[in-house]
Amino acid sequence: MTQHTPDTELPQPGGVPLARPLYGAPIGEAMRRYVRKYTDFTGRASRAEFWWWWLTSFAVFIVMELIGDAFRGDTPVGETALGASLIIIWGLVTLIGNLSLGARRLHDANLSGWWQLLHLVPGLGSLAVFVLALLPANPKGTRFDR
Repeated sequence: MTQHTPDTELPQPGGVPLARPLYGAPIGEAMRRYVRKYTDFTGRASRAEFWWWWLTSFAVFIVMELIGDAFRGDTPVGETALGASLIIIWGLVTLIGNLSLGARRLHDANLSGWWQLLHLVPGLGSLAVFVLALLPANPKGTRFDR
């Protein structure tokens, strides 16, 4: 009799289970993993998974800024309601996924995902989280795996 394994343990493209970090992940696979693990705060994420998502998210933000600028016309300073609305919606839609990906990335460096609370510190808080996300994988991070 074959034992059924949870979906997160089934091998994904590249032969790495979804529950494990995919080091050197290509951009397409990093995006798929982001979506599939949108609400999963357990496990780890490689630097490639993390940074490919943030590069893509930044590109989407730039496109939304350009859309807002295109519709601004002759208004003085500031964005249009359309541009601002798109950016707010994007931020809300990706909030949980960004937090879960950040937690998994910190886990890979053997840090608690709670370090993301530094984002709440004005000024240098987000910079500190940025630096923590740059840390290489630490073998002790496997303690965060299921």
